[in-house]
Amino acid sequence: MITRRGLLSLGIGVALIAGSAWGQPAPRILQLDALTCRELQALPGEQRDRLLIYLTGYLDGKRGAAAWDEALTGQRIDRAVAACKASPDASLLRIFTEAWAP
Repeated sequence: MITRRGLLSLGIGVALIAGSAWGQPAPRILQLDALTCRELQALPGEQRDRLLIYLTGYLDGKRGAAAWDEALTGQRIDRAVAACKASPDASLLRIFTEAWAP
């Protein structure tokens, strides 16, 4: 038998879960070849980090890399981010592709 206290707790739990879901932004689909450096810089921290993770994996995959070199990837990201800051309207994919060039 469900008590009033149990129903109240259940109701509060459902309200909290629903409220937290409403506060979350909807996932986005971004076209890599249409993004600019300015758009990367405007993303909130976690979204920017996720895009950088995806982008580095995409570029390593295009080159057929079977290993992740943390130091090299970090250097490439640093170069690309510096180039993006200097040219905010540049194509993000072009800037990162150039940073990944041998």
